[in-house]
Amino acid sequence: MSDKPAKKEYFRAEHGRNVPKSAWAVLGLAVVVLFAFILARPSWFTRDAGDDSIHVPPERHFTKTLAASGQPDGLWLTDDSPSASYLVALPADSARSHTRLHLVGSSQVPTDSTIFLSVKMDGQEVSKTELPTGQHDIDSFYAIPDQIASDGQVRVQVTASGTRDNQHCTTDHSAGIAVHLAPDSLVEAALAEPVHTIRDAVASWDRQVTVVLTDRGNTWRSTAAQMGMSLTRAGHEVVFADHLPDADIDNAILLGPADTLKSQTGWTTTQDMGNGVAVGTANNTPVLGVTEPDGTLISSFLTDPTVATADSASSDPSAVTSPTVTGDRVPLASLGADMSSGQITETKRWRINYSLTDLPGGRIPAAVDVDIALPASPDDIRWLLNVDLNGTLAASRNLNTTGGKTSIPLPAQNALLDNTVTLSVQRDRDLGGCDVRITPYPMQLQPGSQLVLGTDPGAGFTAAARAMASGVSVYLPNTDADPIQQLNAIVPTLTEFVPAQYDPPFAWNQQPAAGKPFILVGDSPTVTTPVAIRDGRILSEPDGRTLNIPAFQNGLVVSTATGATRAPGLAIDYVGGIGDSTLPDFGTEVAQVVTAQGSFAVNADGTVGTSAR
Repeated sequence: MSDKPAKKEYFRAEHGRNVPKSAWAVLGLAVVVLFAFILARPSWFTRDAGDDSIHVPPERHFTKTLAASGQPDGLWLTDDSPSASYLVALPADSARSHTRLHLVGSSQVPTDSTIFLSVKMDGQEVSKTELPTGQHDIDSFYAIPDQIASDGQVRVQVTASGTRDNQHCTTDHSAGIAVHLAPDSLVEAALAEPVHTIRDAVASWDRQVTVVLTDRGNTWRSTAAQMGMSLTRAGHEVVFADHLPDADIDNAILLGPADTLKSQTGWTTTQDMGNGVAVGTANNTPVLGVTEPDGTLISSFLTDPTVATADSASSDPSAVTSPTVTGDRVPLASLGADMSSGQITETKRWRINYSLTDLPGGRIPAAVDVDIALPASPDDIRWLLNVDLNGTLAASRNLNTTGGKTSIPLPAQNALLDNTVTLSVQRDRDLGGCDVRITPYPMQLQPGSQLVLGTDPGAGFTAAARAMASGVSVYLPNTDADPIQQLNAIVPTLTEFVPAQYDPPFAWNQQPAAGKPFILVGDSPTVTTPVAIRDGRILSEPDGRTLNIPAFQNGLVVSTATGATRAPGLAIDYVGGIGDSTLPDFGTEVAQVVTAQGSFAVNADGTVGTSAR
């Protein structure tokens, strides 16, 4: 048998040679370093390639979603409203890193349009990208520069802009933009330490906050109601409870003496404090506690700009006073109108919201003065002003090409307790189609724009606002009611009718005083109402001839009321829990029956309104 050829060596010179000791040393060092990194940074080896999360413990992960910023449905960018902005407060006393904006949502762009998505932070553009045509998801991160975030807040503005392909000749130059920014879009940051100051705790609150009442005494009930009203006016959705929520504990506010907070919720602080407000911990989560029964003062301190001074773990404010609006004219700027210069191509809108209770004397505006700075433009351009009050066109005017003030009457019969005036400026040209170049023009609302208050007394709920403008007391004859259920039922309505910046006294186990405006919770033998809950039925007074139906198991009746010596007032009567019931628009009717599935109005003659609100 012939011998097989020997296997060829890969490298003949290696035969019989040993691995150098230095190579073993280098290998051993590499293994040690590898294990060190595995122990120190395990996420480097376990994190998915597509994982963009900020890996810090929950108590050091700051997040503020669009929903938490007051946009529960997210934001829509369309041809009519191509831009949207919102303000996010950031923790100032815990060092931040990886501060960024995460936008998620969807875009829909026609095939013949070119659309760009622009992101600005405090007016500085940080990104401008072209959106793909068709329907696509949006999932993008944008770093927030340290200089922009250094003042503890950032205003995010997202704009969709573009146009259709010029090869298509059409009188409609809209680009067909449809961009939805989902409510879970967020601003986030990694904190070097958990929130530990009052102002950072307030900045961390979401739109929905839970007020936890640990002491059921009347003084603390009043504190809870006052706190809830102030927080609601500041834009929060307030829920009352007698225990810590199962989730989002950092969005809770604890009310009660410090010892009671500790025994009932486990809330503790790291330092001795007097009565006031402090940041403590509950379930290892930073939570704000109020240990002084003065809801108006402390809530004003927390919701006004004064909270910027609260850079420590506790505070005991003694006085916070806000100015009262007076006179016959109310500037639109004071009502939150956008007075900055903006761009218009086809239409520009300003929406101004106001409540009658926030106007001097609770008076109904008779007109709105509109003062707009118009741009220099070609001779064939006309500027049209349309004014809408609560969904009804109040007037349409041609604007003077040089601008100036235009006064538009506002029909008193269309007024509600809470109102929205929409000012729309449209561009119109004699030329059309492909002869028109789509050019943006600057436009700005001027300081002379204002509401002009009138003398119409109003009717129903709009008259009640005027009657209570000088002050009102809240009477609660039935002190046996469950305080949590009662607060959840009445605080939203109290916020609607009590004048802003006014501290209503709460009179427990008392009947309304004669001759003075009042709000009654429940019923009273000295008060008459057009609608009431009697023996399990909802009745129009006095005999139920026009309305007589079974009462609900959970709901609310709000009606105008008349007390002794014809004193004007409001009555709130409820059954069960109102849950997530949304209050209707209060107008000239005399009563509203509110349930979780909707509401209906009752007119002065006892008839039911023709449409639900």
